Amino acid sequence: MLNLVLQVLLNGILLGGFYALVTLGLNLIFGVMDITNFAHGDLIMLAAYFSFWAAKLFRIDPVVFIPINAAIMFVIGLIFYRVALKPVLRAPAYNQIALTFGFSVFLQSLALVLWTSDMRQVEVPYASIVFQIGPISVGLGKLIAFGIAIGFTLGFLLFLERTKLGGAMRSVSQDSMAASLMGIDVSKVYLITSGIASMLAGVAGSLVTLNLYIDPFIGGDLTLKAFGVVILGGMGSYLGMIIASITLGLAEALVGAFLPLGGSLAPGIAFAVIVAVLAIKPTGFFGK
Repeated sequence: MLNLVLQVLLNGILLGGFYALVTLGLNLIFGVMDITNFAHGDLIMLAAYFSFWAAKLFRIDPVVFIPINAAIMFVIGLIFYRVALKPVLRAPAYNQIALTFGFSVFLQSLALVLWTSDMRQVEVPYASIVFQIGPISVGLGKLIAFGIAIGFTLGFLLFLERTKLGGAMRSVSQDSMAASLMGIDVSKVYLITSGIASMLAGVAGSLVTLNLYIDPFIGGDLTLKAFGVVILGGMGSYLGMIIASITLGLAEALVGAFLPLGGSLAPGIAFAVIVAVLAIKPTGFFGK
């Protein structure tokens, strides 16, 4: 029994690391622009298809494709800001939600037309390699995905804290008017923020192809998980995001392993997290 618990806990931590990266771009857009981007998961889905076709047509490993995918998605993020986010920056929240949700539906429909609803997966030779650490085992593919996800998440947080651009983004997130008076080009910060958030979605999309099947609707599920994380950790809180990601990953792993029909219940655990946290502490554990 102890061995099973340890295995489940490890699986939950590995999953939580991936959720942290999935949530990072969503949290960034909200923290800097105060916009809830319902299309974030679908940007990850789009990047996952890019990674899949790069592997299928050109035999490029998803890990090797990460820099290319990130660059492509950065450009898409700039376009997304110009076309979708900039016109509603000062609009009421329901306009912002309607627009990003509509963009989400558009991306799902586009993927459905281009690639059909067939589930696809990239087969990499190291995915079947399993390491045995005492009584627990871990697949190399999951370990690589976890390492990259945590590396990018911590690297981005260092970028926010240690760079001039990161400082500008933090200033704009705190008070855009004061930042503008101090000489910061707020519009440019918003543009770059959208590009970086989409770039992070590109990294997450490449990792999706390592361990998951992809289809046009996987983005909706990822968006839900990301919302579960930010609500649990507090919108705009990066420390809360990391803790909440691990918590959600552990919750899904434990539910899947120990509850009857847990495999069917686990994907919906984010719903339970959202309802429970909103009922008890609407700001989340670290929100203001």
